Amino acid sequence: MNVYKSWKQVAGYFDGDGNISISDLSNQPFKLSLSVIFTDASPEQISMIRTFFVNRGIRTSNILRTSKGTAHMVAISTYEGVLTALKAMLPHLFKKANEAQAVIDYYEGKIRGNDLVVLFEHEVAAVRRERRPRKVKIDVPFTFAEGDRLMKEGRKVKLRDAIGRYRAKVTPEDYESIREEFFNQHKPLHELVRRYPRYARETIRRVLGRGRGHVLVKGKGLVNTTNSR
Repeated sequence: MNVYKSWKQVAGYFDGDGNISISDLSNQPFKLSLSVIFTDASPEQISMIRTFFVNRGIRTSNILRTSKGTAHMVAISTYEGVLTALKAMLPHLFKKANEAQAVIDYYEGKIRGNDLVVLFEHEVAAVRRERRPRKVKIDVPFTFAEGDRLMKEGRKVKLRDAIGRYRAKVTPEDYESIREEFFNQHKPLHELVRRYPRYARETIRRVLGRGRGHVLVKGKGLVNTTNSR
C-alpha cells in the first residue's frame, strides 16, 4: 500500500473523510477546543495518515475506534498541530476550505468563537458539513487569545483562594530560612520538616520550588518559588 507523501494527498482525504470537531466545553467555557479528525474503516489507512503527521512533527492521538465502533480514527488536537495541519491543507481543500479558513482565523484572533460556530452552521446548511447535534448551546463571545487569557486568570484566582484556605501562610523569616538551609547549607528535606513542625511537608516542598512551585508568604502574597532562587 502506498504511503501519503504530500499535503495535497492528505487534503484530498480530509475533504472526503475528515472533519473538524468541537470538543466538550465544560472545563473551558471561554474558548473552543478544536480537533482535526480523520476517519476510515481501515486501521492501515488511518495508520498511514498518522505516520504522515508524526513524520512532520505534528502530535496526534493514538489510533482510536469511533464512538459507534464501526471505524477507526486519529485526531490532531493541539493548538499548534491544528493550525499547522489546516494551513498546509488549505490550498488543496475544496469542500472543507471554508471550515479550515474559519478555524485558522479563530486561532489567530480574527474572529470569535461564536463566529466560528455560525460559519459551521452555514456549512451544514450548504451540505458541506455533517450536522452534529449538541446537548449544550455553545456561547463563546471571545477570540481564542481572549478566552485563553480569561481561563488563565480564572485559574490563578482559584489557586490563590485554595492556597489561602488550605495551605499554611509562611512567614517571610521562615521562607528565607528554609531556602537558606536547603540551598546553601544543604540540609535535606526530612530535616527541614522536623525543624519546622508548624508547616506541612508539602508546604516546605513548595517553599523549595517543588511540587506546584508556589506558596503563600505573609506580607508578600503568592510567591512563585520556581523563579525565586
